[in-house]
Amino acid sequence: MERHVASQEDLLKECVSPVFCHDDFHTANIIVSSWSDGRWRLSGVIDVENAVAGDPLIDVAKILLYSVGESHVKREGLLTGYGPTERRRSEETVDLYRLYHALEWWDWAASIGAEPPSGLTREMARITA
Repeated sequence: MERHVASQEDLLKECVSPVFCHDDFHTANIIVSSWSDGRWRLSGVIDVENAVAGDPLIDVAKILLYSVGESHVKREGLLTGYGPTERRRSEETVDLYRLYHALEWWDWAASIGAEPPSGLTREMARITA
């Protein structure tokens, strides 16, 4: 993992301006509302205790890891709704941030004496392969 991160560290320099990152987006922490055009839109967020300033792809990576999983439909929906990004940079950078979140999740589980979620080791191995 250390070699993988070192080989990808230039990706971390590509965020030119930090932005608000919630760092805990999931269905219990977002508020959506239906607008007059029939579309659903994000209208609020709660539980901002983990918020940081950083690369906005940090939030995308965590949502993909924690909430989307292997669902191609959910992944494409999230990325389409997120808006345009330079695809190559975003895919590689998102994977690097997914590794960070996976390690964080692993560490948290170990700190409370719990088993890490099934598939987490496989995800870390996939990213670093």
